[in-house]
Amino acid sequence: MPGKLKMDEIAALTGFSVSTVSRVLSGKAYTSGKAREAIVKCARQLGVLDSLASGRLLINGIAVFAPQRTFTPQGDAFYLEVTRGIAEAVASHDVWVSYCGLDEQRADIKIFLEKANHKNINAIILIGIDDPTIHKLALSLEKPCVLINSQDREGLLDSVSPDHRAIGNRAAQYLFEQGHRRILNVTSLRRETMYWRLEGIKEVYRQYQIPFDAHCDLLVTEGFSAEESEKAIGEWLRDTPRHDWPEVIFCAGAPMSTGILRVLNAHGVRVPEDMSLMTTGVQELDARIVATMSCITIPCRALGVEAVHLLQHRLNRPCAPVFNLLLKGMLSHKGTVASATRHAARVAVER
Repeated sequence: MPGKLKMDEIAALTGFSVSTVSRVLSGKAYTSGKAREAIVKCARQLGVLDSLASGRLLINGIAVFAPQRTFTPQGDAFYLEVTRGIAEAVASHDVWVSYCGLDEQRADIKIFLEKANHKNINAIILIGIDDPTIHKLALSLEKPCVLINSQDREGLLDSVSPDHRAIGNRAAQYLFEQGHRRILNVTSLRRETMYWRLEGIKEVYRQYQIPFDAHCDLLVTEGFSAEESEKAIGEWLRDTPRHDWPEVIFCAGAPMSTGILRVLNAHGVRVPEDMSLMTTGVQELDARIVATMSCITIPCRALGVEAVHLLQHRLNRPCAPVFNLLLKGMLSHKGTVASATRHAARVAVER
């Protein structure tokens, strides 16, 4: 019968029972690595994997590594939400998931190898881990591995990330289209991904033939918290003559916008009447802010979901080209960005 799984044929060719073949192709755990490897290889050669329903996972166990702060109280809410996306993707399947914290730049190699080589693990996800040594080790383990919000230097590992360059570009493009030219970009640059976003912003400046001056167009903070942005923008406004203040502030996260808004209110600056404010935000984490402030919403939980799909694809097609999946952000207009032309006209009338 066309399309019918060739259980008997696979069992005969591999020497395993039909029930074992069925468990493996149904994505069930509790089969040995040796059995699973042989059955999947045979099924692939017979073209069976191509006809499997997309909802079936051929994964027994996933080791998920993320920065240590992801798993601490008041830690990295963004990456924690990504792990929830992973859990969501495997929820209806018999998949064991282990979680482990690593340093982003100088990870503990011993811990990584111990967790990744566990007998129940046949796939790996690295969230926000930029350590090139870990990337090389992950590649050497010959297990499907997907990077989230990171890329390996050689481009040999599948990855999924927000399209940071496009997010920065879209935000700056929107602000320029509204007539703004004096834009203060407030961001942390502790990760390479934020440099990608900044490059997207600079592309728009070049498009409009306006030089990007880091001294007046960029304010760098250590992190992304409301407290850090409040302190940084407070000092910046204090040290900058009022006539040199920007028309709009674009910040790199919803918590940052909260701190900035507190400072603007303290200075009697109205948004958007006196100064516009725009941010990036995560729908799952920043619902209140996203609902009231113009922003670019960044995919978060979807990163985890798509990472699991990439693992499945790599298991099905181990020789397929390497994927670098980029998820787009969405522009949301909530009235905190004024038209610079209308603003200038109103100021002229008031004067």
